[in-house]
This record gives sequence, C-alpha cells and structure tokens, in this order.
Amino acid sequence: MKPPKEDNALNIIRDQLEYLVGEKADLDNDDPFYTISDWLDSGIYPVVNAGELRFVIEYKSSAQLGVVARSIEQLSRVAKDKGPEIPLLVVPFMGDVAKRKCAEAHISWLDLSGNADITGPGLRLYVRGKINKFKQPGRRENPFAPKSSRITRRLVYQPERTFTQRELAIETGLGEGFVSRIVKTLEAQHLIVRGDRNRVSVANPTLLLDVWQQGYDFLKHDIIRGHVSGRSGEEIQDKLSKIFRRENIEYAATGLGAAWLYSRFAAFRTVSVYLKELPSDDFLKQIGFRDDTAGSNLWLIMPKDVDVFHAVKPVEDIHCVHPVQVYLDLHGHPERAEEAAVELRRALELKK
Repeated sequence: MKPPKEDNALNIIRDQLEYLVGEKADLDNDDPFYTISDWLDSGIYPVVNAGELRFVIEYKSSAQLGVVARSIEQLSRVAKDKGPEIPLLVVPFMGDVAKRKCAEAHISWLDLSGNADITGPGLRLYVRGKINKFKQPGRRENPFAPKSSRITRRLVYQPERTFTQRELAIETGLGEGFVSRIVKTLEAQHLIVRGDRNRVSVANPTLLLDVWQQGYDFLKHDIIRGHVSGRSGEEIQDKLSKIFRRENIEYAATGLGAAWLYSRFAAFRTVSVYLKELPSDDFLKQIGFRDDTAGSNLWLIMPKDVDVFHAVKPVEDIHCVHPVQVYLDLHGHPERAEEAAVELRRALELKK
C-alpha cells in the first residue's frame, strides 16, 4: 500500500491521536496542510488538539533516514520556540535507526502503522509491535548494495571533497549511468548535496554512515571460519600478516583486530582478514588452519566487492581496511564488537 498524501495523512493522524490519548482530537483550523518547513517561513503549521494537548505535526511520506534527520532538525527548532506544544514527527513506518535518532534528539514520533513514542506534559505513549502497512512491492535502487556502496565509500572517506559524477564513475569503475542513478537516490534521501558546477558532496558524514550501516550486511560476504593456534588474537594477527606478506597474498585486517590497531580498545580473540582470492588448501595447511565454526578464532573473508580494499593502509606493519569499513564490519562480529564500534566511531571524528 502506498503511503497517503498529506491531506489524507492528517486525518489518519488525528484519528490515531484520538485513540491513543483517549480524548477527542480536532484540527486546529481548516487551513491547507502545511509542513514545519512552511511554518518556519510563514508562521502557518498544522496542529491537532487532543484534550488539553496540542501537537505540531510534521508528516513525511518517506521514513528514509536522511529525510527523518532533516525533519528532526526542524522539529527541534519548533520545540525550542513553541513552548508546551508537542512537535510530532509522523511517517508511514519508523525504522529502528530512525527511532534511535528521534530518541537522541528527544523528538516524539508516530507512524501510520500504529507505533508511537510520544512524550509531553503529563503524557507518555509507547506503542511497538505493529507491522509495516506500507511495504512497497518491487525492487528499489539500493545505494548501499556491494557495488553501489563504492560511491558512498568515496564520499564518507573524503567528506571534505566534492565530486563530479564523472569523477565518481572513473574512481569507482562504475558506469556513468549507474552512478547517476545512485547519486539521484542519495540526493532524494537528503544524504548528499549539489554545489558549484553541479559537484556533489556528503551533506552530513555521520548521518550517511548511519544509513550505510543500516543497509550493510557483513554476513553477505563469503566467510571461512576456523581455528589456528596462538596465545592471543594479537599474536595470531601479527603472525598471519607476516605470512601474507611473505607469500605475496593481498589481505587486509578488519573487525576486532583492526579496531584494536586503530583505537587500542580491548583485547580480542577473533581475527578477521579480507582476502582477494580464495586461500589454497596448501596455504590453510601452512598456517595450521582447521575447520571449527563453533570455536573459530580466524575468519577469512572473500568480499562481495573488492572495493572494501579501497584505502587500505598499514597500521604497525599490518594492512588494515579503512576505519569506516572496520566500523561497518564490527556490527557482524562477536565478543566486544559493539563496544569496539562505539569507540572506533568516536575516533573517526566525523563532522556533522
């Protein structure tokens, strides 16, 4: 089912608030449906009254994270300026990362599928578990699929730089038509902006990284899990890097081992290494590798796209993928990977 347009959405919002609050809800006036963006310019904005509560409504027919983040910024201004009125972001269905963004900004939200997280004077509404009523059939352009994400990788790795679409095509090895489609998708989600001479750049690196992480699935890579002997993850990682270099095998550490090299956060047991080619049986025998999925301490990873090797650099003589790639990969790792991701994210110091 398609998300409703603004005029129909407002009636649904009014009905949902009436049900949730338990008070009759009415539109404040009969003016056309204005967005918060319009109000910031004109002073006119949609308000729903429910009992003694007044909700300033911002409805978006898309819950893409870039759209949600932009609305949060606008609603935060309203929250600062409008006193007791409750700014309320409404979308068809609110995703998990978007929920977290709203919580961090202390912005109330409601979705047309029936979920809500609303805080106001004497009010706390929290509804979860309602399914998405607005799933769209068909396949959409995914800017964070393995090859498509080559574009995001360039943008996030060099957030201060601007690109032409041709430059992105040349640097990523992708066709110009394909690049054009991905750029348009990112632009529609308010994740990139166009500047002088139609050059594009990242609008908010931290937000783009959040959206990329949401659409990234580490487990789509081909992973060989096994066990090698060693007293610690650090010893195993160091030993393997020396063997890779000696055998002229192209590799790059990721996961907990690379995070430790970049941020010195926490000892680790599991070593994760990207390889460009499938290791031979002779090589596995040479490093003492044995199949042991349950007790594995070594993951050899064949990437879905070799662009994960972009911007590989040595850290203490061990080749590591870029710290942004490490951050993405950590979400698919065990042990203290979640804490390591937080620490590495802090070390990235991406600017808004």
